[in-house]
Amino acid sequence: MEKQKRASELKFRDYFGTTFMSITDGLAATIMTSLFMMYLTDYAGIGRWGAILGSGLLLFARLFDAVNDPLEGWIMDRAKVTKYGKYRPFIFLSILMTTVGISGLYSLPSIFADNPVMICVWVIFFYLLYDMGASFYAPNLIYRTLSLDSNDRSKLLVAPRTLNMVIGMIGAAIIMIVNTVNSALGLDSMHDAFSVTVISMMIISALLALFGLVFIKERHIPETQPDDNVKITDIFGLIATNKALRIRLTDMLFTGFIWTFLFATATYYAKWGYCTDLTTGVVDTAKLGTFTLVSSLLMFFPLVIGTLIAGPIMKAVGSPIRFHRALIFLQLLPCGLLFLLQMVGLLQNLPALYLTCMGVCACAIGMDYIPGEVINIECMDYEIYKNGKDRSALCNAANKFLGKAQSAISSGLVGVILVAIGYEVDSATDTFLGELSAIPAMLNWFIVIMGLIPFLLGLVGWLVLRLYPINDQIRADMRNKLHGAEVH
Repeated sequence: MEKQKRASELKFRDYFGTTFMSITDGLAATIMTSLFMMYLTDYAGIGRWGAILGSGLLLFARLFDAVNDPLEGWIMDRAKVTKYGKYRPFIFLSILMTTVGISGLYSLPSIFADNPVMICVWVIFFYLLYDMGASFYAPNLIYRTLSLDSNDRSKLLVAPRTLNMVIGMIGAAIIMIVNTVNSALGLDSMHDAFSVTVISMMIISALLALFGLVFIKERHIPETQPDDNVKITDIFGLIATNKALRIRLTDMLFTGFIWTFLFATATYYAKWGYCTDLTTGVVDTAKLGTFTLVSSLLMFFPLVIGTLIAGPIMKAVGSPIRFHRALIFLQLLPCGLLFLLQMVGLLQNLPALYLTCMGVCACAIGMDYIPGEVINIECMDYEIYKNGKDRSALCNAANKFLGKAQSAISSGLVGVILVAIGYEVDSATDTFLGELSAIPAMLNWFIVIMGLIPFLLGLVGWLVLRLYPINDQIRADMRNKLHGAEVH
């Protein structure tokens, strides 16, 4: 038993490998989130086609994911265990596909500029290559095989999460990097500079990710039964029979939107609530810049700090689900306080309290990533424990698809909200074009969006989690059963 325990202990190579293997996926996500639409509209050299193609492609991609994510989950679950592991080859494939896909997307040939058909073919091909590569990147499957202990899994999550947040900061500097490359190489073309910069960054990230992958050795892989036929449609059966997964998905359906709604109108509230002369509608842009910088720092550092301290706190709490519920409560309370203070007319006079509430919520969201992902992995264990079948990749696909759907909804959320409340600003003078007397009501709506709605969403998610079936006893039983069901 002692020998088995020592063999199961996480080693430096596990932490090093899982951290480095995440670099390509993290960089690709940063580049796509911060630059894709701007590249198509401003730098791809295709003019008006950029906005049309980008908007249509992002909508099509979500429809594609509805089929692709379960399909790739099915492929991974059906895979045989090789000397390289069961899931590690798919991480390798993901790194290659993502690198080629992103490199192609940001290297649209100039000769296609006047050919809409070739533009569409090129962009769709490389986007789908990237999207399929991103779907094959399923680190939770690797974490599940490296350890059966919730606390150990939480430790594996910290470094990749922190590294990817740091990589995310590169997104704000990529245009500057492209400008530097353009000047240093004498390209005199932002289009070509984008291609050189992105391809170079992706190749370097791929080499580092592949280097990290070498250090990973999967350990806890359940024995596959000869008659266990994995079907794509099993994803529906999973949701029906795996109560842990069903409750987790319902929880995510509500709490996954807290971040989206909290920050959907935060900048707008700060602009009109704290940085505007309400008698003239004139914005103090210098004050807005300072306020935005301070609020950005108050968002970033709590997210990082929350991630770093979450593991030890979860261990002290003793259960990922208890910690997750406590953190949901810590998210919904500041949101409710923001709404209450606005309704009684105090929030506009308390900018420090406004920033404090945002910072507390960001810290709770940062911490919640750790128990949330541990619970996602635990749902994979539960399927093996309860039904005797390894459907880990399909479980992961269900979680991933829900996350992508929420991201797609959130991308158009701000525009819908602003249209609904009649928001209109002079782009030249940055002054409010509506009646100045309407600003207080507009601020109330901003707080409804970023305060009341996240409060209600969090409350529903918190209540739903009372039905989560895995307790401490079942968790211990799962670990023992999975130890006895491994490939040796």
